[in-house]
Amino acid sequence: MSVNKNRSSTVYLNQLITNIPLRQKIADQNDRDKFEWNQWQSATKAINNVEVSPKEKHVRNLILGTFRLEGSRLFWSMMIRINIESHPVIGWKFCYIIHRLLRDGHKNNGVQQNYSLLSYRYCNLIIAKLKFHERNPIFTGNLTMNEYKDIRRLFNDNFNSYFQLCIELFDYMEAILNLVQVIFKSLDQSRSNSMTAAGQCRLNPLIVCIQDSSLLYDYIVKVLFKLHEGLSGDVLQDHRQRLIDQFQRLKCFYAQSSTLQYFSNLIKIPVLPENPPNFNVKEDLKNYQTPVAIVNTSSSDSSQVMEDLLIDISDDTKSTLRATFSDNLLENETMYNRAQDISDLEQTLLQYDTMLKQNRSETDDLHRTIVIKDAELIAERDHRLQIEEQLHHQLNNQQSIEEIHAFDNKTNSNEKFNKLLDTYNQLYEEHIVVLRREGEIKKQLETLNQQYKQLKEDYTKKENEFNQNYQKFNNEIMQLRQTNDELQGRIQVLTTERNDYQSITITTNERIKEIEHAKQSFEEQLKELENDKSRLHSDKFTFENKLKETEGERRDLFDQNREQEENLIDLIHEKEVLEQKVIDSEETIREWARKFIDIADKQKLIQANHENLLNNVKRQYKYSILTYCINQMHDGIDRTKDIELLNCKSSADYLRTKLQIAVTSTKKIQDLWTKQNELDE
Repeated sequence: MSVNKNRSSTVYLNQLITNIPLRQKIADQNDRDKFEWNQWQSATKAINNVEVSPKEKHVRNLILGTFRLEGSRLFWSMMIRINIESHPVIGWKFCYIIHRLLRDGHKNNGVQQNYSLLSYRYCNLIIAKLKFHERNPIFTGNLTMNEYKDIRRLFNDNFNSYFQLCIELFDYMEAILNLVQVIFKSLDQSRSNSMTAAGQCRLNPLIVCIQDSSLLYDYIVKVLFKLHEGLSGDVLQDHRQRLIDQFQRLKCFYAQSSTLQYFSNLIKIPVLPENPPNFNVKEDLKNYQTPVAIVNTSSSDSSQVMEDLLIDISDDTKSTLRATFSDNLLENETMYNRAQDISDLEQTLLQYDTMLKQNRSETDDLHRTIVIKDAELIAERDHRLQIEEQLHHQLNNQQSIEEIHAFDNKTNSNEKFNKLLDTYNQLYEEHIVVLRREGEIKKQLETLNQQYKQLKEDYTKKENEFNQNYQKFNNEIMQLRQTNDELQGRIQVLTTERNDYQSITITTNERIKEIEHAKQSFEEQLKELENDKSRLHSDKFTFENKLKETEGERRDLFDQNREQEENLIDLIHEKEVLEQKVIDSEETIREWARKFIDIADKQKLIQANHENLLNNVKRQYKYSILTYCINQMHDGIDRTKDIELLNCKSSADYLRTKLQIAVTSTKKIQDLWTKQNELDE
C-alpha cells in the first residue's frame, strides 16, 4: 500500500502574514482610529508579563477584529511592537492568543518559572495545527467539517487518504499531549495550583486542548474503524498501538483536569471508557460513544466574581505574614480574628451565590414544568374536541339513518338503536372523564401558578436580601481592610519599639549573664576557701594528736637515750681496750708481712729456676725423641738397601712395619712439637 506524502509540510509566518488579505476600508477615520486603539488595548491587556490568565473579553475582542478586517494583519503589526521575546510570560500568552485566533478567528488567519519549555511546546502545537489545516482544508479552525458530518464518508473508499489522515491526526494529538504533559509537570503543588493566578495562567490553554483532543480522539477512532474495513490487522498494528498509548495519556489528562477546581465552572470534561475500542469487532462501533466537551459560556462572568478570591502566594505576602505572626501576641490574635471574619464573609457570599444559582435552576425547572403541563392540557383539550366532533358526527349519522330506515324492520332498528345508544353512552362517559381530567389539570395549573408566584416572590426577596447582604458585606470587608491597614501601621510601630526593647534587653541580659558568671566564680572560690579552712582545721586537730603522741614517744626515747649513753660509756672503755689490742695486732701483722714478702721473693726465685730447668728438660726430651726417630729412619733406610730382604716376603713385612713405625713416630714428634710450641707461647 502506498501512502501519499506529496503534501507540503512547511508553514512560514512571513508567508502567513503576506497571504492575509488587506483589510476593508473603514468609512470614518475616527472610527478606524478608535477600532485600532481598542484592538491595541485588548492586545496589550491580553499579552503582558503579568502572570494571570488573559480575560475572555480581550480575547473575544481580538477574534472579532479579525472578522471585521477579514484577516489578522493588524494583529501581527501590533505583535511587532509588543516584543514577544522580552519576557517568557508574554511568549506564553502570545501562543495562547494565536491558538485562539487560529481556532475561532477568521478563516484567513493563517519567564520567570520555566516558561521557555512551555512556550516551546505551545509553538510546536501551533505549528502542528497549521500543518494539519494546510494539508486538510476540509476541517475548520475548531475541527468541524463544513460539508461532511461523518468523517468515514470523507474519502469514500480511498484507504490511502484515510491512512495519511490518521497519521496526521495522531501527530496533532501528540502535540497536544506533549503540551499537557509539560504544563502539569511545571505546576508546583505548594505554590501554583488551580486557584492561584500563576496556576490559572498556565492551566487556561488546557480548555482549548480539551476541546480539540476530544474531537481528535473521536476522529481517530472512526478513521481506524474505517481502515479496518479495507486493510488487514497486521498493517494497522502500529496505529492501534499508538492509539492505546495516546488513549492512556488522554485519559490521565482528563482525570487530572477533572480534579482541579478551576475547570469545574468553565468546561464539562468528557469521560473516557476503561479501554479503547476493539477495532477487530465491528459491533464495538455501535457501542462507541463520542466524547463531548461542553464549555460553560457564563464562565467569564463567574471568573470576574472569583478574581478577588484568588490565593496570593507572592513572597511579599509571605514575608508580611511571617513578620505579623512573629509580633505581639495580642495583635496577632486580632489580625487572625479579622482574617477569619473576612474568610467567613467570603464563604457566606459564596453560599448566597450558590443559593441564587439553585433558585434560578428551580425557577427554570418550574417554567419547564408549566410548559409541559400546558402542552398536556392543550393535548387533552384537542382530544376532547375530537371526541365531541366524533360524537356529534355519529349523532348526525344516526339521525340520518333513522330518517332513511324509519320504516325498516323494527327488530333490526331496535338492535341498531341499542348499539348506537351503547356507543353514545360510552362516548358520553369518556367525555365526562375528559371533563374531569380537564378540571384536575386546571386545578394543578392554578396550584403551579400559585407556586410559581410564591417562588418568584421568594426569589425576589432573596435576591434583594442577597444584594443588601452583599453590599453590607462589601462595606464590612472595606472596613475590615481599613482596620487591617491601621493594624499593619500599628504593628510596624510596635515592631520598631519591640526591636529597640529587644536590643536593650539583649544588652542587659548579656550584662546580667556576666555578673551571674562572676558571682558563680566568686561563690566557687568561697566554697573552695571554706573547704580549705575545714581541711586545715582537721589537719590541725590531727597534728595536735600526733604532737601529743610524739611527746610521749620523745619521753620514751629520752629514757632510752639515757640508758644508751650509759651503755656507750661502757662501749668506749671497751673500745680503748680493743684499740690497744689492734695496735699490738698491727705490729704483729707488719712482721708477718715482712716475712711474707721475703718468702714471696724466694718463691719467685725458685719458680724462675724451676722454669729454666723445665725448659732444659723439654729441650732435651725433644732432642732425644728426634734422635730416636732419626735413628729409626736411618735403620729403615739401611734395610731397604739389602736386596735379599726386599726379595723375601718376611723382609717386606718387616720393612713395612718399620716404615709405619717411623711414620707414626714422625707424626707423634710433629704433634708433640706443636703442643710444646703452644705451651711455650
